[in-house]
Amino acid sequence: MIEAKLKIATCSLAGCFGCHMSLLDLDERLFDLTERVELDRSPLTDIKELGECDVGLIEGGVCNAENVHTLIEF
Repeated sequence: MIEAKLKIATCSLAGCFGCHMSLLDLDERLFDLTERVELDRSPLTDIKELGECDVGLIEGGVCNAENVHTLIEF
């Protein structure tokens, strides 16, 4: 039986993208992660539109109207 992958979206608001860069530090373990999860909107995938997701990871603080709009989408 094939289990459904957990769908994750990420975004950066007023952050420095350090948290996203830390994901890349997983090196080969990133391949293991992609067997268990599906990355939706994320700088790592370059997907711009947000689909239905199980988990949303938000980096940085809210500092402008665009950030507020992004949070409302999530």
